[in-house]
Amino acid sequence: MSRIDLRVFNKRGNVAVLWVASLPVFALLFAFIGTLVIIWMTHSASQVAADAASLAATKKLDVWVRQAMSEEMSEGAFPVTDAEKKEFMNRVISRHEQGLQEVVRKYVKKHGGDDHGVITVGKHSRIEVNARSSFQSLFLEEHFRDQYIYGAGSGPDRYYLDWLPEGREVRY
Repeated sequence: MSRIDLRVFNKRGNVAVLWVASLPVFALLFAFIGTLVIIWMTHSASQVAADAASLAATKKLDVWVRQAMSEEMSEGAFPVTDAEKKEFMNRVISRHEQGLQEVVRKYVKKHGGDDHGVITVGKHSRIEVNARSSFQSLFLEEHFRDQYIYGAGSGPDRYYLDWLPEGREVRY
């Protein structure tokens, strides 16, 4: 028997072969775990961006609704019926749609999100923002080039958002 054969077939040789053979398996395992960690962190960043944007949008909408209500009250035409309330809210949102988009985009980008997403006004009496962040893979970047991880955030509950029971979507 040659010297190499003796190494492979003795006890110390088996351990060496086992280590050498298992290194690629451990490398793949750590790459998989690392990718899961990156996905988790990106999802967390998307949710933080969506939460911050929904809070900012709710604060802005509070100001706009209060201003529109005071204008309506000064004219003596405060909305009473459900249809009038719904029409009032649609008017306020239409009037300030661009401002709402700018506020949400600013806060989403500030917290690491992407330029595009959806604002849902009135869903469950809240403003819900869906934000996305681009996925940066450790390996195979060319396969994950245009992949995004989405997160959603909802602002605080507001009574006037009940006036839009089905919600209204605004893309930013």
